[in-house]
Amino acid sequence: MANISIWRGYRSFVTGYSDYKTISFVGSEIGSFRFTDADGDVQYRVFRNDNDEIIIFFLERRGYDATAEVYEYPTLEAASKDYAFILKKAGVF
Repeated sequence: MANISIWRGYRSFVTGYSDYKTISFVGSEIGSFRFTDADGDVQYRVFRNDNDEIIIFFLERRGYDATAEVYEYPTLEAASKDYAFILKKAGVF
């Protein structure tokens, strides 16, 4: 397992304005999926922490601006109730 740092909030890489918090935990990435289009992309990364909890990291980039959210679930089954499509696309199950 590795030390992982992800963030939630807003970041602009043009203006320099940012309003975000970093979250760190011990775990491993168990899957990821990315949607892209001409304007930017949306990424989902799925982690399992050292307590076997599931953490879903959502990142949306449009131009030089990025917004991220972190969703935490006690089990993979609980996460699949909200994110079954993403978990399948990410190769988690």
